[in-house]
Amino acid sequence: MPLPLGTWGLFATAVASLGLGLFVYARNRRGALNRSWFRLSLAIGVWALATGAMANAPSIDWAFRLARTAQVAFSLIPAFFLEFNLVLLDGNGRYGGLSRWNLRIAGVFALLGFSPLLIQDLQTEFLFRYYPVAGPFYGTFVAWFLGSFLISLWILLRAYRGQAGYRRNQLKYLIGASVIGLASFLSMTPLAFGIAIPPVGQGLLIFYALISYAIIRWRMMDISIVIKNTLIYAGLYSILVGLFVVVVVFLGQWLFYGPQALDKRVLWMCAVALSIVTGLVRPLDTWLRRLTDRLLFQRRYEWQKTLKEASKGMSKFTSADRLLKLMVHFIGMRVRITHVGILHRSSDHYTLKVSRGREKRPIGLTAARDNSLVNWLEEKKEALTLEEVQRWLQREKLFPHRTVLQRTLAEIQTEMGRLGAKVCVPAFSKSQMLGFLVLGDKLSGAPYTPEDLDVLSTLASEGAIALENTALYEQLFERMRQIEELYQREHRLFIHTAIALAAAVDARDPYTHGHTERCTEYAMAISEELGLHPEMVAVSSFKEKLKIAALLHDIGKIGVPDEILRKKGKLTPKELVKMQEHPLVGAIILQPIKGMEDVSKAVKAHHERFDGKGYPDGLRGTEIPLMTRIISVADTFDTMTTDRPYRRHLPESVALAEIEECSGTQFDPVVVQAFLRAHRKGLLNNRPVDAVAMLG
Repeated sequence: MPLPLGTWGLFATAVASLGLGLFVYARNRRGALNRSWFRLSLAIGVWALATGAMANAPSIDWAFRLARTAQVAFSLIPAFFLEFNLVLLDGNGRYGGLSRWNLRIAGVFALLGFSPLLIQDLQTEFLFRYYPVAGPFYGTFVAWFLGSFLISLWILLRAYRGQAGYRRNQLKYLIGASVIGLASFLSMTPLAFGIAIPPVGQGLLIFYALISYAIIRWRMMDISIVIKNTLIYAGLYSILVGLFVVVVVFLGQWLFYGPQALDKRVLWMCAVALSIVTGLVRPLDTWLRRLTDRLLFQRRYEWQKTLKEASKGMSKFTSADRLLKLMVHFIGMRVRITHVGILHRSSDHYTLKVSRGREKRPIGLTAARDNSLVNWLEEKKEALTLEEVQRWLQREKLFPHRTVLQRTLAEIQTEMGRLGAKVCVPAFSKSQMLGFLVLGDKLSGAPYTPEDLDVLSTLASEGAIALENTALYEQLFERMRQIEELYQREHRLFIHTAIALAAAVDARDPYTHGHTERCTEYAMAISEELGLHPEMVAVSSFKEKLKIAALLHDIGKIGVPDEILRKKGKLTPKELVKMQEHPLVGAIILQPIKGMEDVSKAVKAHHERFDGKGYPDGLRGTEIPLMTRIISVADTFDTMTTDRPYRRHLPESVALAEIEECSGTQFDPVVVQAFLRAHRKGLLNNRPVDAVAMLG
């Protein structure tokens, strides 16, 4: 019994689906788009093959198994179709969650395909020998199938409106193919409900024809070189095989039966001949591929290499001027033209920033934002050649009443002549034209090919993205510079205020004049000797904070009355309590200042002792901040070696001995040793210090 046309269409669809899916997957197994296409093609191929086999199964049992296999594959098609579209549109992005949930729903329906809930029974001799009968959930499945496809089409249409150039053409053919595919799939569902409408499942062949054209013509999945190469090789191969087979067939007819008819022997002879030819031609495979590559695709490979080199280089630049120079250098080096330049967008015009070539235009040449050439490039979003403009202008002269378009084309021709442009290529980023390339004649005199324009457009788009990134980087750098300047200004203001406060405290007592500056110098000398102490490393900007803390360690004395501060005799218990409040007062003064938390803690603890007998909190050992342990030694040394109201200064040798004796009790032994090393090196000078100069 011959197979009906619809069944042959399903088998042909299965071959086309599986063949194209495997071909695309084999060319780039790691590509996300290629993998998603392979999954979609596999699902469609299995469905078409199982459906065609079911309709002509030898028994109802076989038909039932094939029907459920087809239903499982049918359930996965909408989810794989949505996934493929989202990957084509540069990743799942905002619709990633939708894709994942759709895959889960497809998985549920695929599992239900093994149950009577979707395929309840088979009907016989209903347009086909066998065909499924819808189960109770089949209507829900059809509704989800239609909804999933419509969502995919809606996403494609949204993307189509915002695209231009080759990407727009890719989506145009994909949308057209998807509409045909949806109609072909849905035409198979009425039969399951007993509605005798002849299905058009073979319409999927048109779906694959359109997809194949989009792959070849508009580089969908980026395998156009491979396909053209394969097609040319296959054409040469088929011509050789075909000629040989024709000769063998005619020879067989003449030898056995004459030209009247063919029988199995002649067909067998053709098969043998084909095998022989295949064996003879196969060794020529490598040679044919190399020949077609060298003759037809060498320039394309060179362009690809150029794009890769340019893209790699552009991603490294953070200066717009250097990036523009790189782009011009690459184009001038690879295309070999009389001149090339880039007009970059500014507030109200485009300015020629860089130019290269023997006929290069002067830097600073401008093009107004409202001139016809700029408007055309911004509206059309694709490369424009002077040859095209001249051809369109000649055509419009045949219609004298169309004066507006003629005037626009004439203005564009004049503007391109002023810029010396044979080609203008716009550079867009996020629907905004950031600039455009201007290219002169090729040195060879050859015209610009569509492939030239396509590659230049891609390079311009990559350059636009890189330009936008450099602009963002420059803005960020400028903002960081402003913030740094503001910080430094505020920091200097704070430091000067701190110095003024410290000076005010010192000025209240002539005996302590210069004490804070000397204490700061000693503290910094000790910190140098400590090297990379772990506690220093753990605090950011440790030495800067140490300077501030040393300067301000006695700022709390601003709250101590003069009669106590200048008293020559011994302090009474009440006066002593008041004097011992000054570390806490200093911490309270500094605490509200942002970023001074470590300084505030150091000031509060500068009268603590290593053995825990200090005040105000009785801290012990490493509970005391390292800044404080350093300042404590520096403060004590300066106090002992300068005159005070209640005593004369001590000799340095006595002061050193006293500090060394108190190591481990009043002072941190590690800090004491660093202090003694600094003294031996002559880093402790008992003299006034300019605090402003010290702090920079």
